[in-house]
Amino acid sequence: MKSGFETTLLRVRIVSKRKRGPTRTAKVWAQEKGDRIPILVNEHGQPINDKSSHLTHFMGTLSRSGKYCPIYKPWNKVDAAKKKALLELLKTKSDIPEAGEKWILQSFGRKVKNWRARVKEYYHDPSLSVKQQISSRPKQVQKKQWKKLVKYWNKEKTKSLSEKNKENRAKKKMIQRTGKKSYARKREELKTSLGHDPSRLDLFSACFSKDGNTKNDDTANAIDEMKRLSDNLPNGHSDKPGPDDIFSTVMGKDRNGDAGMFGLGVRASDVWGVIPSRSACHRENNELKSRCGELTSENEQLRAQLSEKNGSTNSSIVPPLTSQHSPVVTNEPPRLRKFGSD
Repeated sequence: MKSGFETTLLRVRIVSKRKRGPTRTAKVWAQEKGDRIPILVNEHGQPINDKSSHLTHFMGTLSRSGKYCPIYKPWNKVDAAKKKALLELLKTKSDIPEAGEKWILQSFGRKVKNWRARVKEYYHDPSLSVKQQISSRPKQVQKKQWKKLVKYWNKEKTKSLSEKNKENRAKKKMIQRTGKKSYARKREELKTSLGHDPSRLDLFSACFSKDGNTKNDDTANAIDEMKRLSDNLPNGHSDKPGPDDIFSTVMGKDRNGDAGMFGLGVRASDVWGVIPSRSACHRENNELKSRCGELTSENEQLRAQLSEKNGSTNSSIVPPLTSQHSPVVTNEPPRLRKFGSD
């Protein structure tokens, strides 16, 4: 005879939890021709109205489609014609201002990258042979594209880069609490409630805490330190976004390619003014060097032509290029003007 406890166990039904699948945006696809979702953007081209979630979800669907976004290609290698076709498709479903097009293309790059990472996490097993890896193709990925992706993942250079990226991701401990709401929309809400542009401290607190609660101690400590610094500000001093604002003091300077606290494609430097990076200065120096070489070559050709015309080898008619005629080029980037100076 079974005990009451055993009888209870027999009555228990083990039901597997139903998992939510990828968003397919069926309603967007089924829209009537000419019926477009209105999209509002801020000064940085980021969607900010509540309808923008329809746009971003639809973009997510397209980013997972090999037809529109090849999963194996880095976004900067995708043909401009294909990107233009994506924009045109989006415009048939949403009324997108021209100012938002740049952000949309940047966002597609991020979405394709995230999709590729998810596919690798769930379907790629490096311990298998290459043939076995290819046979484990997920249904969402086209055969030819999957083969190219597997080949790319098995390169030594790719493996090394992957390990570095894993280490960097492991260092990320702070978790935002905005759900599906973007930084741009959260910033717009704060701007309305505060009556002015929020500081990065305001935005960080709103995005990484909820009702004063955070996901971990690292986030809580960062917010506490920012608030302490804010309380010590002189009267009348506003914590405007900049290289020395409270957020930068606690979290560190913005890095190249870092989305910062303003969302994809926008850094603090875009708000208070762009300071050229060292790589940009180096690129400008190379351009100047190239132009200097062209001017020197043109000068030599002109001297030779005049000498031949006058039947003389005396080339002093055309003075050679000197520092007064050519740009001064050095190997060092130009000294940057100190922030806040005239």
